Amino acid sequence: MFLKKYGCVAVLVLLQGLGLRAIAQQTPIKRCATMEVLQRSLEKDEALRARYESDKQLIQQLAAARANNPGARVEATPVYIPIVFHIVLPDPSAVTDKMIEDQVAVLNRDFAGLNPDSVNILPAFKPLFGKSKIQFVLAKRTPTNQPTNGIERVVTTQQTFSQTNNYVKHASTGGANAWNSTKYMNVWVCTLGGGLLGYSTFPGTSTADEQGVVMYSATLPGGSLTGYNDGRTLTHESGHYFFLFHIWGDDDGACTGSDNVNDTPNQSDASSGCHSGVVTDACSPTAPGIMYQNYMDYSSDGCMALFTLQQVARMEAALNAYRLSLTTSNAAVSPLQSNDAQMVSIDNPVNRVCDTKFQPSITIRNYGSLPLTSLVINASVDGGPAVQTQWTGSLASLSTAAITLNPVAAGNSGSHTIKIQLTSPNGTTDLGPANDTLSKSFVYPTAIAPPLTEGFESETFPATGWDIINPDGSYTWERVTGIAKTGNGSIVVRNNNYTQKGQIDYLRLPQLTLANADSAYLTFQVAAAIKTATGTLFNYWDTLQVLVSTDCGNTFTSLYKKWGGALATRSALTTSEFIPAASEWRKDSVNLTPWINKGPVMIAFANSTGNENNVYLDDINLYTKSSNANLENQGWLITPNPASGPLMVQFINSPVNLKAISVFNSSGQKVAEKRVNGNPPATLYQFNLSGYASGVYVVKLVYSDHTVSRKVIKK
Repeated sequence: MFLKKYGCVAVLVLLQGLGLRAIAQQTPIKRCATMEVLQRSLEKDEALRARYESDKQLIQQLAAARANNPGARVEATPVYIPIVFHIVLPDPSAVTDKMIEDQVAVLNRDFAGLNPDSVNILPAFKPLFGKSKIQFVLAKRTPTNQPTNGIERVVTTQQTFSQTNNYVKHASTGGANAWNSTKYMNVWVCTLGGGLLGYSTFPGTSTADEQGVVMYSATLPGGSLTGYNDGRTLTHESGHYFFLFHIWGDDDGACTGSDNVNDTPNQSDASSGCHSGVVTDACSPTAPGIMYQNYMDYSSDGCMALFTLQQVARMEAALNAYRLSLTTSNAAVSPLQSNDAQMVSIDNPVNRVCDTKFQPSITIRNYGSLPLTSLVINASVDGGPAVQTQWTGSLASLSTAAITLNPVAAGNSGSHTIKIQLTSPNGTTDLGPANDTLSKSFVYPTAIAPPLTEGFESETFPATGWDIINPDGSYTWERVTGIAKTGNGSIVVRNNNYTQKGQIDYLRLPQLTLANADSAYLTFQVAAAIKTATGTLFNYWDTLQVLVSTDCGNTFTSLYKKWGGALATRSALTTSEFIPAASEWRKDSVNLTPWINKGPVMIAFANSTGNENNVYLDDINLYTKSSNANLENQGWLITPNPASGPLMVQFINSPVNLKAISVFNSSGQKVAEKRVNGNPPATLYQFNLSGYASGVYVVKLVYSDHTVSRKVIKK
């Protein structure tokens, strides 16, 4: 009977994304979809149905034997089950370690009958209060014997998951793969759609890689779902995991269904909200009434308080019959040794250094079980003498620390290798020497002078002296052929496929010296498209920047920054992969003049992805110009003279006290004027004489205390 229909309770609550933002509509709560998932599996597999019916009878016999014979209970001491939480969210960091630790604490108290709210159990039901020896502990090792805290965080592009497909349980569909379900109890924490709070699998009713519990993240302790954020969703679903059914038997009020447990009263349907006192219904019309405080009912979290004695017997029977391997798993045993320091990464240098001496920086992890308080770090370049750094601190097990080392010398310009080794953790022998050492190649380049041109026609990319910084190891700058402004090659970042919004990828030009020139410019061809309307609020746009650094990339100044419609070269919104036509390129430029004579400079293109569409670059040119001799002599110049169209007034430095530049015809009539604004004022002002008659014109520079006039011939 209990498979006939699956009750769900419509309780309107305001759903929120784990405290991050409110969803603008109210959604009915659906406490559990376990029976729905089971029924769908049975309908698809008659052999599974037969096994399930047989298992139901077996567990009934085993549970009855345990309930009737207390001596048959072998769990005299707690039995610990390794549990792993897979946090599968667009931002899995929203679920903190503490929230998971609090959830495990709730689960253990509820199973052990140590929950403080057990004092609220109705007097008639207190003699039935069951206390299980099943306890849960966060896993300490992964299936590959690596240390873990039992919490796996997975970034997903799925906004919600559903019980209808189990996508959350597979990495290939945006979820996370189960850890060996014979060694771990798997719990997937995600956003479930349709108001659903959770669902579980009974023993043997699914493939091994789908065994476990799925729960809505907002139901964790500290979550945002008021009334259901005390952690009892996992308690309820864990009951199913150990073969408990809903207390009312899922019989749609017929009073003929059963949860196969004899010490729970008959009940017509699921409870909702939080009752108080004796509550009766059609199936239990007299006191003590229904057991709405049972974890296998649908009451709100604060109203739940107990498993019964026979429910505990049934769960422990299920553990021994179907999930016994969990009790002998080594997943809760740490693989760590007492003193072991691990080199995680060499963070500096990043591909290149800009001086013969530099300070390496590294990230280490305490791979030991004891706190790490001291360490000796040796760094050497090209096999030369080691430079030693003594580190002291307090680093907890499995925690990481960033450390800047004492300076080392790169020697001559060219390619080099740095080797860094960790020794003497806590003043003793490192018990894991295999993870002590890392090496990294880098270049100490010779700065070059402009001009610099790159059209990406060579198959070698990046070209000599150029490099790419790709922090997340995902999509980055790549060379393509058959797509170009000129020639056959260009470069692209495929933002159309790049779903991790906000990731920045850098294309760095060779180290440059801008000297012996009056001006310097960078020009390039760009092509880009977007798929989101430009008026969309709070959208994360693809962004292209040109950056300059005078300290080898430690800090950057942004000289050019375009995104959205300003960056796009195609006017139409484009959801398919953008491949620019010949007319869909734009030449942009950046003034580098302020960085002349500032020492070696680093120029970088930076793409920040908003998952809009591809961004292409081609025909990069960096060049300098020297001033006209007349400009240098008198400090300002009007060119060309004679002029047929554009007329430029150029100053070698920002003009002081200049108020306006005016152009008069031979009759003394003012035909054009530019007011001088800005601090400092610009050094270049342009007029267009193409619409005026030929003849003599006068250009007047109007200063605060005098005026300077020059004749110009218009051809």
